[in-house]
Parts: sequence; structure tokens; C-alpha cells
Amino acid sequence: MQAEIDERLLQEIRKLAEEQGCNERELLDEAIGSYLAERKPGSLKELFEGADRWQRERGIETLSDEESLQLADEELRAARRERKARR
Repeated sequence: MQAEIDERLLQEIRKLAEEQGCNERELLDEAIGSYLAERKPGSLKELFEGADRWQRERGIETLSDEESLQLADEELRAARRERKARR
């Protein structure tokens, strides 16, 4: 994606990025992410509540915290094995 940014604003972005030790894209990604998070308070909570509701409606049991961590660990290990095999 490309976007046009006012030259004065672009100068401020470059200055701030330099002060923070990051590049302009990183700064813009963070700024836009923060802006969107503020515009939709509770959206992450609503997402999880919606997922829980969807699962309950279909009789799908949710994972416990321990089961969730175990699954995440298994997936991470599998991804690392796949990446190592490609080298």
C-alpha cells in the first residue's frame, strides 16, 4: 500500500523515528495500531467473547489454560521443525 503524507507531517515522522531509534514504517505501524485500538475499545474482548459464543452454540468445548499452552507449544515446536527441515 502507498499513501501520500503531508510534507510537514512527514518531517515530524522522520524526526520522531530518529529520536526513537526506529524507521518511519515502524513508527507509523505503531501509531496506526494505537489509533485503531483506541477507536475500538473492548474490541479484543468482544472478539474473544464472540469466539466463545460461537463455540458454545456449536457444542465445542473451550480449551483450559493448560491445554491452550500445550497446544501452542506443540505448534511452535512443529513450526521450528519445519523451518529447520527446509534449511
